[in-house]
Amino acid sequence: MSLRFKQLESKTYTPFFLGLIIILGLVLRFYYFPYDVPFSLDASVYFSYAYEMAKSGEFPNGFILANNGWPTFLAIFFSMLKAGEFQTFVDLQRIIAIVISVLAVFPMYFLCRKFFPKFIALIGAALLVLEPRVISNSMLGITEPMFNLLIITSLVAFFSKKNWIYFSFAFLAIAVIVRYEAFLLIIPFSIMFFIKLRKDNRRNVR
Repeated sequence: MSLRFKQLESKTYTPFFLGLIIILGLVLRFYYFPYDVPFSLDASVYFSYAYEMAKSGEFPNGFILANNGWPTFLAIFFSMLKAGEFQTFVDLQRIIAIVISVLAVFPMYFLCRKFFPKFIALIGAALLVLEPRVISNSMLGITEPMFNLLIITSLVAFFSKKNWIYFSFAFLAIAVIVRYEAFLLIIPFSIMFFIKLRKDNRRNVR
């Protein structure tokens, strides 16, 4: 009976704790949600770009942005909202960033699971979602939540089965559009790819 219980527990406790981490992450973020507070600095630029793109249906001119991946993604949701008060769009941008920040729990868990047992992987996922600075950053409406999600997902794909390794470069390419710093990761990713490919070829020869 105890053996059956352990087998059942091993299959069910992981989704339960991941769900608990997600709920706790959302509760903390919406508890400290800056209602009626406008954007400043970079967030305001992303907002203006997304709003103009949603309104015109094309890439707006006159914006100096190193990357437009995040505001272009926001424009999809802004176009769905169509009409509303200024603060409604501001809150929507923050909510999208918050949701993306919390959803990073899944790729982070699977990444940790590649190297550690389930319990440690859950701790790693919880540290990402519940870390105070990550929580604070997710409410600013800027690029970091989406950037983190894409980079972690690319690492998960890279360390997965051989067919998935090519998707890691696809996620990395999208990350470059979100933040140009991701371009620097192409070099180490390429080096790791050729090392891994070389090892696989040696195993096939043997």
